[in-house]
Amino acid sequence: MRIAASAIMIGCIVAAPAVAQDTRNRRDTLQTVSTIETRPGSPSNGTATVSPSSVPQNIDQLDDSRGAFSASIGTLYATGEFGSASSTSIWSSAIGARYRRGDLRITASLPWMRIRSDAVLFTGIDSTPVLVAPGANSARNTAEGFGDLTLGAAYTFAPAGVGLELELSGRAKLNTASRSSKLSSGELDYAIGGQITKPLGDFGPFVSATYRVLGDTATYRLRNGLAASAGTSLAIGSRTYLLASYHYSERATDFVKDAHEVFAGAVTALPNSRLRFSGFGTLGLSRGAAAASAGLALSSDF
Repeated sequence: MRIAASAIMIGCIVAAPAVAQDTRNRRDTLQTVSTIETRPGSPSNGTATVSPSSVPQNIDQLDDSRGAFSASIGTLYATGEFGSASSTSIWSSAIGARYRRGDLRITASLPWMRIRSDAVLFTGIDSTPVLVAPGANSARNTAEGFGDLTLGAAYTFAPAGVGLELELSGRAKLNTASRSSKLSSGELDYAIGGQITKPLGDFGPFVSATYRVLGDTATYRLRNGLAASAGTSLAIGSRTYLLASYHYSERATDFVKDAHEVFAGAVTALPNSRLRFSGFGTLGLSRGAAAASAGLALSSDF
């Protein structure tokens, strides 16, 4: 089943140009995204939490006038106990790439991670950590190296007369991390989701939901489940956006709690430049989420 799911996800990404061409044949019933005031959506991409790749990828969809290609680099530091007696620290840096053709976006991200914890954690979709078993080890260990590659595709459209921007997306996390890094479950994870955004002047409220399928390991049986977010963006002039949102995700195993967190961030276009700078942070509301995290990212189009 997972092989078939992988084939479907990769097939969707390979077939992306054909899908983009087909959208031109349906302009009589759909508006292009550029005809409404595009706003940022969920900074977590509807997964468990934000990452140094998900935030800039979300921001890069702001403007149709930007180039077809964009790239980003970012870093994030998170800490928390996650229900264990000792603290866990997660340092994650990621490079991301995006190709846009019309209403279709194709994305890729690859993280470098350093995790110090007595828990079992793996690299998840979009460079996010998957908490499996707090306190499973007798002492804090360090795992570091390149994590798993995530490939994704998203299609955005705006039904005529509705005033809403709708997005359908799919992402697959592939097993590319080395076994020695101890960062990967060694299995395929994938997610399918949707998002609704309603431009309201300078505001852009949104809701998103994603169903995640996590591959089981030889030791742990991981739970598939829902992840969701809701929030809004606020345009400050023509160069800056503020974002605030709430994120929820179901626990990956019976050993952990569901994750609840709030997010705040800002992005601004640097003067006389094609660069965008993002700063962001989260505050955990449950033991299934990091107590706090903070990150920075830089992105540019070409």
